[in-house]
Amino acid sequence: RSMTNEMTKIEILDREGLKADPSLLTVVLHEEDHTIGNSLKHILCKMDDVEFAGYNVPHPLEDKILLRLQTKQGVAAAPILLKAFDHLETIFVDIRHKFETAHNKFEKSHNNSSR
Repeated sequence: RSMTNEMTKIEILDREGLKADPSLLTVVLHEEDHTIGNSLKHILCKMDDVEFAGYNVPHPLEDKILLRLQTKQGVAAAPILLKAFDHLETIFVDIRHKFETAHNKFEKSHNNSSR
């Protein structure tokens, strides 16, 4: 099954708990796996306002991960997660650019040597 609605891609668990304590956020990321989970955890753990970040895959046959984020007292977790998403996107764009540059260089050298 494919989720076409972006709003259902991320599901906030325990909305009432988040209202009571905005520094504790647990979300389900649908259609994601260890690639995104581990990358986000790594980025979040390097951020100053983060006390804990972790994820798990509830079941190998389920196409989702659970991500838990605890920020320092008085720091809302949701904006920190959004900042981590932005950082992750920047990293992916950089990786793509480096790959395209290397691939173009390879193609040029391969085309020149085959003449």
